[in-house]
Amino acid sequence: MKHALFPLNTVLFPGSILPLQIFEQRYLNMVTDCMKQQTGFVVVLISEGKEVGTTPQIYSTGCYVEIIDWESLNNGLLGITIQARYRARLSNSSVRDDGLLLAEASPLYSTLDDNAIVPDTFKPLSDTLKQLLQHPFAGRYRDKVDFDNSADICYRLGELLPISNKEKQLLLETETTEQMLDQLALHINALQK
Repeated sequence: MKHALFPLNTVLFPGSILPLQIFEQRYLNMVTDCMKQQTGFVVVLISEGKEVGTTPQIYSTGCYVEIIDWESLNNGLLGITIQARYRARLSNSSVRDDGLLLAEASPLYSTLDDNAIVPDTFKPLSDTLKQLLQHPFAGRYRDKVDFDNSADICYRLGELLPISNKEKQLLLETETTEQMLDQLALHINALQK
């Protein structure tokens, strides 16, 4: 089954929560279809192009998301809040007549999904995340991080660290807990210099 794709200049990780304003007709139709069918869609990073207008080039890994809230905004636009559920590898993409991208989305499972405890050597990553959660931009996650779960720590750090979208995309595509922990530690060390 093909899922609708929502290309953004943002990388989401499982558990990410993001408010969006929807105004392009293709995405209004997408949201309507998703709400009727009680399905989600896939948010994927743009590799070349823009969020608005012609169909952009995208990466082949994104996050399957579900709409968790919606409202009519004062500016007349539709506001939705989405939450990322799982990483998804995309294949067999196509473009609908209205410009909406579609693709098959297969869950991308890795050792991150094993609910492993963070190894002692990477405990400083938990401390860094605790510091990040004190900032106002991270308030929505303040009481929602499971510090006994390495995936939760990896995904929140990947989302909240001030690194480029390309670096976040590489984290999203990581296949093992150890690889992601290593990459996160390198990013944090580079930011501290």
